[in-house]
Amino acid sequence: MDMATFMPLIVQALGGAIGGNVLGGITRGGGGLMGRTIIGALGGLAAGYAGGNVEAVGNITSIWSGLIEGENGAHLANLITGAGGGGILGLISGLLIRPRD
Repeated sequence: MDMATFMPLIVQALGGAIGGNVLGGITRGGGGLMGRTIIGALGGLAAGYAGGNVEAVGNITSIWSGLIEGENGAHLANLITGAGGGGILGLISGLLIRPRD
């Protein structure tokens, strides 16, 4: 398989890791830096999957690809989609997974 096949997934996971760390860090939970990164990346991939398979989510994510022309617009849409999904999952995990201190 070539890199073009994996690039959307990599960008969504990266966006999710960033979004999950930001919102998980705000709530001071989520299993630490590594936990928030993993949870955010999974949330970013889940948002990308939902964008391709759920019509309502797909309509929203298609708007973001028009922000920049060409191939970079698709990468930006994947990054924003991943950050949104990772941020939502990071916020939820930050509220549910709390440190014992």
